[in-house]
Amino acid sequence: MEDNFSMTSEDDSSGQTVKRRISIIHDGDHGGDDFITTLMALGRPDIIDLLGITTCHGNIPVEVATQNACLATDYKPGANVLVYEGASKPWKIDSKQGDNAFGENGLGGVEIPDPITQPSEIPAFEWLKQILQEASSPITICATGPMTNLALLIDAAPELKSKIESIVVMGGCLSPIGPKGLQGNITPFAEFNFYMDPDAADFVLNCGVKVILFPMDLTHQFVFTSPRQVMAAERLGDGLGEKIIQIMRAVEDLDQPSFDLEGAVFHDENVLLYLLDPDLYRGKWMNLRVVTDSESERHGQLVIDHEASTEAKVYLVDRLLNSDRAFELMLDAFAPLIRRSE
Repeated sequence: MEDNFSMTSEDDSSGQTVKRRISIIHDGDHGGDDFITTLMALGRPDIIDLLGITTCHGNIPVEVATQNACLATDYKPGANVLVYEGASKPWKIDSKQGDNAFGENGLGGVEIPDPITQPSEIPAFEWLKQILQEASSPITICATGPMTNLALLIDAAPELKSKIESIVVMGGCLSPIGPKGLQGNITPFAEFNFYMDPDAADFVLNCGVKVILFPMDLTHQFVFTSPRQVMAAERLGDGLGEKIIQIMRAVEDLDQPSFDLEGAVFHDENVLLYLLDPDLYRGKWMNLRVVTDSESERHGQLVIDHEASTEAKVYLVDRLLNSDRAFELMLDAFAPLIRRSE
């Protein structure tokens, strides 16, 4: 059954629907699309209360991911958002080789300064435990990379699951897409984030916490087309705006031939856009699992769990109703950062 699962609005005493500010943690590998997602969160403090950023292995080594996350926070001085370095390798398996989609610096080779902000000395695992233990109300976790940090946390401290409102995830691909019928962008069967740590992905999807999942089936409905590139150039201008555009275009040479698309796909950005406007999306509740056999060609593949006997905990988002509106929201989120950097 398809429905709309909203977590950013509630009714006030007069019966009117109002937006509520959402406290989030952004956990990611901070390549290009994670970096852009962090900028969007920083640009919308009216809706997003970004409590902190935790980094992990993935597109780039965790040390580079941490540097990129620190750089993102530099563009919002005074935000007081700290970065906590996390897992440098998968939970249970040896590190897998990525596809270098965003280059050595994780940002598509776009020239960037060294960050002014320095990461916290507290490891991500310890900070996640601390902030959840002390939370007076549940926190939303946005996961845009391999979910190693979250698997380590929930496995070690399952009592903290009640402190997590939901985990909003970009990962996996349920149905073949594109003219080649691919179910992944790192192998024919696996999406990158789930491929890099399938044990963590499978564990988090089935840990009992509410998961809102944005698979490639959904993200491929949102592409950085030529008209959108022109619009972005007009709205964002030079300086930081130009760098944002270059980063968003970084993987178009991979996406276009593999999936016959008109530009690069917006992946991780959907996680944040959903929090800004959940009415843009539709999905359905499902039981899902991830293939964890590291020797299988289907390593990291997202599949339906037909044998599950429990209530579905994963809300699989499969439709973006208005991609033009989503792109407008992206540009709106960048605007305050652009003005500050001029």
